[in-house]
Amino acid sequence: MSSPVYCILSGGAVHCIPVTVFTPSSSVPPPEKLARKPEISTHQDTLAVPKASCPTAGSFKNKSLLYTLNNPSLSDLESDTTQLANTAEEDNEEAAKTNEEAAKNEEALPPAASNGSVSPKTPSRLAVLRSSQDDSDNEAEIVSRMNIDLASEVSIESVLNEYSTHAVYMPEYFVDLETNLTSDYTQIKQLLTKIFPDWKADVAIKQLTGGITNMLLSCTHGEETLLMRVYGKGTNLIIDRHREFVSHLVLNSLKLAPPIHARFSNGLIYGFFPGRSLDPKELSHPGLFPLIAQQLGNVHNSVNCEYIEDGVEKLRKYTANLKKQSQPKPSQKSSKRDKKVKRTINSVWDLLEDWIQIVPENEALVNVFKANLPSEDVSLENIRHVILEELKWLKSTLLRASKSPVVVSHCDLLSGNIIIPETSEFQEYLAKDHSTLHLPSLEDNPLKFIDYEYMLPAPRAFDIANHFAEWQGFDCDRSAIPEPSASNPVMINWCKSYLNNIDASSEETGALIDEIACYYGMPGFYWGIWAMIQSELSTIDFNYAEYSELRLEEYWQWKRNFTRAK
Repeated sequence: MSSPVYCILSGGAVHCIPVTVFTPSSSVPPPEKLARKPEISTHQDTLAVPKASCPTAGSFKNKSLLYTLNNPSLSDLESDTTQLANTAEEDNEEAAKTNEEAAKNEEALPPAASNGSVSPKTPSRLAVLRSSQDDSDNEAEIVSRMNIDLASEVSIESVLNEYSTHAVYMPEYFVDLETNLTSDYTQIKQLLTKIFPDWKADVAIKQLTGGITNMLLSCTHGEETLLMRVYGKGTNLIIDRHREFVSHLVLNSLKLAPPIHARFSNGLIYGFFPGRSLDPKELSHPGLFPLIAQQLGNVHNSVNCEYIEDGVEKLRKYTANLKKQSQPKPSQKSSKRDKKVKRTINSVWDLLEDWIQIVPENEALVNVFKANLPSEDVSLENIRHVILEELKWLKSTLLRASKSPVVVSHCDLLSGNIIIPETSEFQEYLAKDHSTLHLPSLEDNPLKFIDYEYMLPAPRAFDIANHFAEWQGFDCDRSAIPEPSASNPVMINWCKSYLNNIDASSEETGALIDEIACYYGMPGFYWGIWAMIQSELSTIDFNYAEYSELRLEEYWQWKRNFTRAK
């Protein structure tokens, strides 16, 4: 089995360093201690690791749709190979040059970025995941073969000792939820004791949410508790798990996300923020919405798009090379025949285009578009083309109407993804009179955002408008969404808070409100397409098709008002 890697954030950039460096076969002695970590365990017992595999078609409502959900940038199980295997040889040729240049620059590594979070002891190493002595290849060969940006042997010790934001990535370790539920979580407990060597016994596992296809677990040892998320089958087909992982690392380095300890084939192990999530009705609370706005502005101003894009690309190359090694080398003739054009998802617009390519061609979707495009001939045969043309209109119209800056956006800031403290002090704060706007310093803002599955570069106005759309909750009560008007005091105070400036002028807040208003229809379009895809994939007891129609109608209502005003 291929070696896991440490994914380390160094000055914003993600570095992938093989865990094998810390084994006895390595020429480099393991460091005495790692940031936030216990003493290194040196035992070499073997853990049987189930191979990751593409979710079976039987896990889906619509089996045939599974085979159309193969966009290379949306799945890190199967389709990364489609995207990158054909370019892996070229990447390998560049790997030696990359490593040579990195070695020269290693001494220039920036100061360590500590996240300052209180968390459980984090993984010391994963040498125990090596399946046999046959895996103990020369480290230089591993770096070259896997295209890992290992700068030098010395850098491994220095980086792991100095940089606290890092996690172990095990791309071939697959957690079988159904088996774990019937065996008292035996496999999960084995995994935890390998990642945390001092978690030897009395590991308590508790199911928090989800069923056998999607689950959140709390894992407790003594006074230490962390979370394990096991992805729902098929969700990797519409969510870029590499991007989610790298975004979490970057946010953690900025103290905007809890520590992330490990990633395996179908899930994550990470820390958590103490507190509780909000209810949709609380989003408009006069003591809460300024804190939400201030924190969202902080995220938009703090996260560098380039750092995330660089890390995502490195992980894509890494997994593509792993898969290339595990598969028979195709003949030159078939390789050329099967070669596909490389496509990556780098913005919310790219993602929407890809969703449209796979959205189910059903009567419900046809009826929604036919009712709102009476002059168009909409049918099952051309529905995707019609939707794509509508997206082109939306994109060109919004880009002309507003110069909203592109930022790293959360893209799913609903009430359940906002955490507030459960302390008596915060309850006293909420009970106060908030008729006058007051903002704490950014450092004293206690609100945190979680769940980074949909995080992507997007116009900031889309992220803000999407959050306001969440004020309506899943009941889609549009009357709860604040009117994007310069005469609306709620909107004015929200924008002042987002700008982190109570004294912002009416011109500043008015310009931001106009910017946001332009994007008020896009969330309905975005989630309407998403929900229709889910209606064919998800086994969750929720009427996604009806929800899709409601969200798309939200878009059409905005379009009618927008075009009338123009």
